[in-house]
Amino acid sequence: MSKILDYYFDNPEFKEEFLRATRKFFNRSRLGPGDNLKLEEGDEEKFNEWLLFDFRLKNKKTLLKDFYQRNPYNLSSFQLESYKDLQDNEYGVFEVLEVKIGEGLRLKNLKTEKAYWVKEYKGTFQAEEGELLINRVGKVGNHLELVGSNSYKLSEGSKHPLLGYLIAQPKLNPKTAREFFQWTEKIRNANRDSLKEKILDGGRCICDICGRKAKMAAMDYSKKTGDPIVICYNCNLRIRAHQDGISIKEAERRRKRIFEVSYLFQDIKMKRYFNIKGKRKFDSIEEANKILERIVDAWNNLSIKQRTDFEIIENKKLRKIYKNIPVDFSNL
Repeated sequence: MSKILDYYFDNPEFKEEFLRATRKFFNRSRLGPGDNLKLEEGDEEKFNEWLLFDFRLKNKKTLLKDFYQRNPYNLSSFQLESYKDLQDNEYGVFEVLEVKIGEGLRLKNLKTEKAYWVKEYKGTFQAEEGELLINRVGKVGNHLELVGSNSYKLSEGSKHPLLGYLIAQPKLNPKTAREFFQWTEKIRNANRDSLKEKILDGGRCICDICGRKAKMAAMDYSKKTGDPIVICYNCNLRIRAHQDGISIKEAERRRKRIFEVSYLFQDIKMKRYFNIKGKRKFDSIEEANKILERIVDAWNNLSIKQRTDFEIIENKKLRKIYKNIPVDFSNL
């Protein structure tokens, strides 16, 4: 890919195109030749990937397609084939469904629900089933590979609560992903003093949506200002119902069910622990916390689809399923 970038970077014909791309990617509309541009770690790699696969020249072509059709180095048809193949690519948020060390990964695009087998070597030693990768899958010969810059990685148990906003983007690419994580970083660093008067005792709040004092359900951030906001239970239900296209009553039922299936799993596994140890209760708070941590880890190791599917299974069947899901109680 460096051959393509070198051609366009060094070609005076594309000087204005390159400046336009730089302005667009970094949101610096007034950036001029020679102006200072502060780069964060990984920015160069993300920019180059976006420039190659996503940026459109004035002729409406990506650099990859333009290079393939222009063939400035008079490459053979065999050599050009790889540039043609790579035009078949997909950038997205992928859940790792399966890892085969030294061979590859089975990934699922969370937006399209399509699954792919991706040939990969190095990444298999770092990837874990259930975690999320934000990367690009592309065709290389007769198989697929990860062809993007370094992945954004999110462990399955610590997915960002606003990730759905990223997945829903109509044009997900390294630029929009970079802006998403910059935004969430701003959120984390936001001045939380504004929340002190909104969060009340007893799990209540002054809701930023309706202005009433009520049971607190969620904390979010204003997409306009980045300031933290608190949302009461009823407003949160209305938001979820609207997003999913369902009634408020159905949204409430689903919310309760999410907690039910999780608590049922915890209950079954705690009883299992007591049976193993031959006792009826924990000896200390510390022991209880350690056991709960092991149980939560086992729950988080399940895929998103598995946990979602549990919500429509009756408890009697769930109990049988849960009994076959292992929890590591060793060395406790």
